[in-house]
Amino acid sequence: MPERHILLIESDAAAAAYLANLLRQAGYAVSTAPGGKEGLIEAWRGRPDMMIVTAELPDLGGLEVVRKLRGDARTNKAKVIILSTRSYPQDILAGVQAGADEYIVKRPGADGELLERVRALLPRGVVEPAAAPEPARPLARLVSFLSAKGGTGTSSLCVNVAQVVAQQAPAKRLAVVDLVLPVGSLHYIVGVDTPDRHIVAATRLEPRHLTPERLQPLLTRREEWGFDLLPGAPDPEVAQELRVERLEAVFAALRQMYDLVFVDFGRALSRVSLPFIRQSAKVFVITSPDAATVALTKAVLNYLDLQDVRRHRLQLVLNRAVGLEGLSRPEMERELGFAISALIPHMGSHFSLANNQHQPVSRKFASETVPFTLQNVALTLLEQLNQQADDAAPVSA
Repeated sequence: MPERHILLIESDAAAAAYLANLLRQAGYAVSTAPGGKEGLIEAWRGRPDMMIVTAELPDLGGLEVVRKLRGDARTNKAKVIILSTRSYPQDILAGVQAGADEYIVKRPGADGELLERVRALLPRGVVEPAAAPEPARPLARLVSFLSAKGGTGTSSLCVNVAQVVAQQAPAKRLAVVDLVLPVGSLHYIVGVDTPDRHIVAATRLEPRHLTPERLQPLLTRREEWGFDLLPGAPDPEVAQELRVERLEAVFAALRQMYDLVFVDFGRALSRVSLPFIRQSAKVFVITSPDAATVALTKAVLNYLDLQDVRRHRLQLVLNRAVGLEGLSRPEMERELGFAISALIPHMGSHFSLANNQHQPVSRKFASETVPFTLQNVALTLLEQLNQQADDAAPVSA
């Protein structure tokens, strides 16, 4: 196969040299341009197979460059990746709407993610896929939790819904994974001290060694919660060591080990989280009634639409964590164009108190309204997952 050509439009000379060398070592032909105008000229002259465009360029903005590339017949079929320091959902959405195939946030470990996405979008050869082994048991269903803005109580709801699901379906093996970066919090809520057992340690295992037997010692458990926990990074320095390219192997092992795997992404809607969100049987989007969170939630829902995450798999949950102020439920539904499936009533300081004492809300405040709401959320989730399983099952003759 002829060598595939990539044009890298990057104003930072050191970054351009590093990435160009990385891509050349991977077998690609690479040319570079230091600005948007030079990049467009080179793209229209050289007709590369892919353009990698930095959003923050000194002349033309990166999004404008992408729109011009997509608007010209010479380059509108090529693959485009945006690299940006901006990580807000509305920025990612703007990049996708401009015409990018991928949007990667610049951060420690982003070079590995970039190389992974380049190889996926621009394969250098055709490899016959190996026959997948027949699983000994059905793979676990993924259930994701995310939000568009911090402070919505996403992590608290993730572990407390998981606890009630474990209580309602004791025969199911359940794990919870903390993928909030750069620092996880689920280990604190659950009440375990795991300085050496966490998601980063799991990605240190080479994929060929990432078996359930090797992964199990990295999980921890407190019986009152009813699930096994794979904690998040204990601090930002450790988080920088996360091997993003090995997360798929980690989740493959987890899905062999459990019936349900809950994942807390916090507000980290990114190229790290998106593959697993796409694989999820259910995605809980947690929002709150303040105007800023509603606007960002709308951007996230629109982005998930563009990423082909079907709306029937989304569960929009209104958590009144702060109080009763803000938009009403009908006002939020009109603004979002999406039905709110559950409303978590305001509990004052009780939710924080349960977290600080490392206790499930359903046990600490069993007689209050929130445990009953969580029970309804858990039962509805189990019913929907069972229905999905029934719909997917083959019909016997």
